[in-house]
Amino acid sequence: MITTLQKTNLVPGAEDALVYTTITGAIGMFVPFVSRDEYELFQTLEMHMRVEFPPLCGRDHLAYRSFYAPIKNVVDGDMCEQYGMVEALKQREIGENLGRKATEVAKKLEDMRTRYAF
Repeated sequence: MITTLQKTNLVPGAEDALVYTTITGAIGMFVPFVSRDEYELFQTLEMHMRVEFPPLCGRDHLAYRSFYAPIKNVVDGDMCEQYGMVEALKQREIGENLGRKATEVAKKLEDMRTRYAF
């Protein structure tokens, strides 16, 4: 359950994002996508990462995320960040499925990170 929500930028000159904290002490951030293409890229990447890294307990990732309310137009950034942990051959394969090179996908992830936080 979210306890605080604030629109802010973490780095001077960065774009604004919604930073939240939860009752369990977790800190998270909602960041907007710049374009529809960027959203579709990350949504498809998340789908590939769900296949590559299935949950340890066997529970479906989408069912877990939609437990209280159905999710819509939200991409799990933590899931996408696991792209760097996949072996190089699999990264190239996923990149081809996305219509990009593996280095382009890694660059998009890095750009998203630096645009808002680092």
